[in-house]
Amino acid sequence: MSHATSGMPARPVVVLDWRHGTIGDLTPCVLCGTPTVCRSPVKDVPCHKACAETWITSHARDAGHRARLIRAYTPARGEPR
Repeated sequence: MSHATSGMPARPVVVLDWRHGTIGDLTPCVLCGTPTVCRSPVKDVPCHKACAETWITSHARDAGHRARLIRAYTPARGEPR
């Protein structure tokens, strides 16, 4: 017996490199609204890393678009925010 989802491709997991992210005052996340001290290392806005990863996964149209979004929201090597 086949399951309805067996033929559907799984969504790839997005993992952002936020090692250069900063922390700040407890402020609502721009994506989910719950408090966070995390700051996006590229945009310097309050955002949970998991929220950013989920947003990219759900908004990417295809693999190439997902790669562009990941590059846009991850600082280049050695690049300070």
